[in-house]
Parts: sequence; structure tokens; C-alpha cells
Amino acid sequence: MPKFSLIITILLFISFNTLSQKLCTTDEYNKPLIEESPKNYFNIESKLQQYLKNKKQKSIEEIVIPIVFHVVWIDDRQNLDDSVIHHQLDVLNKSFNKKNSDTTILTDTLKNWVGDFNIRFELAYIDPLGDITNGITRTKTINPHFSYFGDKVKKSHYGKSPWPTDRYLNVWICNLLDGFHGYAQFPGGPNETDGVVVDWQTVGNGNYPWTYPNSDNLACGKVLVHEIGHWLNLYHPWGNTAFGCGDDYIPETGLQNEPVYHTHECYDTLFSLCNPSERVFVKHYMDYSGCDCMVTFTKNQVERGLASLHTYREDMVNNYEPKPVINYLEETTVNPTLTEGIFYIHLPKYNGIIEVSIFDISGKLIEYRQLYETTFNIFDISNNSSGMYFIKINDNNFTLTKKILKR
Repeated sequence: MPKFSLIITILLFISFNTLSQKLCTTDEYNKPLIEESPKNYFNIESKLQQYLKNKKQKSIEEIVIPIVFHVVWIDDRQNLDDSVIHHQLDVLNKSFNKKNSDTTILTDTLKNWVGDFNIRFELAYIDPLGDITNGITRTKTINPHFSYFGDKVKKSHYGKSPWPTDRYLNVWICNLLDGFHGYAQFPGGPNETDGVVVDWQTVGNGNYPWTYPNSDNLACGKVLVHEIGHWLNLYHPWGNTAFGCGDDYIPETGLQNEPVYHTHECYDTLFSLCNPSERVFVKHYMDYSGCDCMVTFTKNQVERGLASLHTYREDMVNNYEPKPVINYLEETTVNPTLTEGIFYIHLPKYNGIIEVSIFDISGKLIEYRQLYETTFNIFDISNNSSGMYFIKINDNNFTLTKKILKR
């Protein structure tokens, strides 16, 4: 082989090997944004640090983040079913609220550092135009794959434009270049590109038939947990630097020289090669240690993330409007409403017990019945006198009243 060709082959191999280890390209994505406006990012960090310095006792009030998933697909497999996205949402809410069962792998010492965001991610129910939505958009693309470079998935020609980023956390699900699993925009970037991008094979809560071998150790929904951590201004534990040993502003993670990649071992702690060498906390979401080893946010990661939310994304927190509570019993039908005695109550699908009470015009209870999972029910008041009767239907949360007339 000619010498020049050999050199090119070696360089390509090294380049591919390096890219294959770039599970998260958040640092690469944000680097030009930070270099373009360093003062802006300095001011954001200063404000965050000032908030931490003057922080009051942590609020016990739950924070709700409206989230929209933009599924951008070219292959039918990439057009993930709603159920997969619901599983992913469940992973988010467990991971950010210390409800994931795999924290059992933490030693007693490490358990003392487990943090709880008290954040709930809720699928958006109203779109930017005020219409009802399920919080999932679907866009067929002409692009076979995407990358942080160019950020094309967020553009309408190739992907999907974001919903207003001061009201929604936008998450794009697409086919990223092999070896890339996700990236996020730190606070401070352009509003029109704010959000998180993840590879479609990492979404859900486990391995699926379409999961590639190079994704199987991260195909558990935790890539999105990691990337939302970046969206909340959390850094990799080796810092926002090209060579490691940088400051992530989290004292308990330790000074770390490089990522801890997934292996068959899941260490509690390791010693870094930084100067000075420090003990590093391995089992948190902001490293690369894989599904079975990334199990928690640390206390100071939680404090920093919440500080970022309150200093940079306060509008999103304040603009949240709770989803209206809909009385599903309104779907109940009673027929006929003019009867000789027999009538039917058709209930919507429900869980638990439904109580049905029938009263005459004087308020006297004529019949009481408890229903369990039966939606079609027959009643007979033939032996009662003619007149108006009221039907009260209720469960533990909702009540509905209907009326019928007996001849």
C-alpha cells in the first residue's frame, strides 16, 4: 500500500474511533456559541452562582416542565410508537425524582449524595396555536441522518421547527450519525434552537428489536436524562474542556480526566489522572457509564440545575398552566330518558368502583348500586310511581347527575 494511502487509512481509523466514543456532542455543539458570545455565558454563570450563594431553603413545590417530542423520521422504524415515548417520559420522571429502583447499586456513602429535583415532565396538552395536542409531533424527512453540525433537525426544511422555547422543552428524536447519541443546548444559546436532540435508538426504557449493538448499553432512556441535565447547565464531570480535568462546579464528582465508559464493572468510585488525583463519583447521569451504572443525580447537580432553571428558564416555570381536569363521567349516556321503567346506563371505561344512586323528586333514595368495571348496566324502576328521577353517578374524583322521566 502506498505510504500516503496508509497514512490516510490510519487517520480515518483514528477519526472514526474518536467519533465512536463521542456519545454526547454537547460540548462540540456549544463551543462555537460560547466563543461567539463569551460575555453572555459568563454573565449567565455569574447569575447562577449568585443564586446559589443566596439560595433559600429548597422549595417543596413540584416544578412542571411541559415537554414536546418531535419525531423526525425517514425509516418507518424511526417513527416510534407513542407507547415508546410514554416509556421514555416515565424514565425521565423517575430519574429526576429519585424514584428509579436501580439506586440499590449505590453504597451507603454514595446514597448520602443522591439528589431529587422534584421536577415533573408533562407532555404538552396545548400546542402553540391553542389546539389540543398529545405532545408528540411527527415529521418525515429527506435527511438520512443528522448531526450537531448544522443542527438541521431543528429546521423545517429538514426536520421540525421548535415550539416556543420559553414555554416548552423541545426534544427532537431522529437518526443521528453512528456513534452520536445526543446533544443539548446550554442556557445562553439562540432561542430558536434551544432544546435537546437524541438518537431514536436510545429512546424508551430498554432494548428493542431495532436497537443497534453500539447503542444497547444506553438504550434505556438515560441518554435523554443526561442531555436534559446539560439543558439545565450541568457539565460533564471532566468539565467543559477538550482535555479533561476541568471544573464541572460539582465538588462531589471529583476532578476527572476523561469519561468513564460502560464496562462489565460498575465501580463506586475511581481515582482520576488529574493533578492532583481525586476520587471521582462514577454512578451519576452526567458520565458515560451506561444504563446499569448511571443511576442518580448528585445533590449539588440538583442544586445547580434548579438554580439554572430559576435564573434562566423562569418564564417556563411561571408560564405553566395546569392541564384542566376533565370529568370523564361526562361521556356517560342514559337511555331512554322517557321510560316505562327500564333504562340503560352506559359508562365510559373506568378503573375502580363507580357508585350509582337513584333518587325520586323528593330526594328519597330509590336504588343504590356499586359497579366494578361494567360499562353497560340495566336498571328497572317499573314498580315506582310516575315522575322525575335523578341519577347520581360518582367515583372518588368526579360526580355526574342525570335525570329521567317515568311515565
